[in-house]
Amino acid sequence: MQSTVVRVIGEAVKPLGFQRHGHSWYRVTSNLYAVINVQKSRWDESCYVNIAFSPASQAENSWLPESKCQVRFRLDSLKSVTPEGLLLLGADSGRGVAEVEFRSSLAEKIGAPVALFMSGITGLGDLKDALSSAVTERVFVHREMRLLLDATG
Repeated sequence: MQSTVVRVIGEAVKPLGFQRHGHSWYRVTSNLYAVINVQKSRWDESCYVNIAFSPASQAENSWLPESKCQVRFRLDSLKSVTPEGLLLLGADSGRGVAEVEFRSSLAEKIGAPVALFMSGITGLGDLKDALSSAVTERVFVHREMRLLLDATG
């Protein structure tokens, strides 16, 4: 499951300049680092999609794990992802469905919304706008990053 989700997200975000690192896809722009991490559940075969951002200066050799980023949230915080899409990340979602059909559903309901969201965020100003309009309140924003975003015009 996890590797399928990583591949589907990769197909969606690689054209946006993202590079793969393990179970993550990341991109560094002039002042913003972005990462999408696919995390396997410790309890079953389900997985979570984590999205995170930090100032680009914090990415050492262009890499920073999602857990160390200053803005972090899970896929369910994206307003564009439907509950049906989130169900695809569940442990039993791919059982009894052809692989091609499952990947197609993942691409449509997970990959496309993630790519659309990430395509509009290439700088701090874009991130500030997205946090106020495209995600729910369930977002961790570190105090230093909050100050940086507040100072962004």
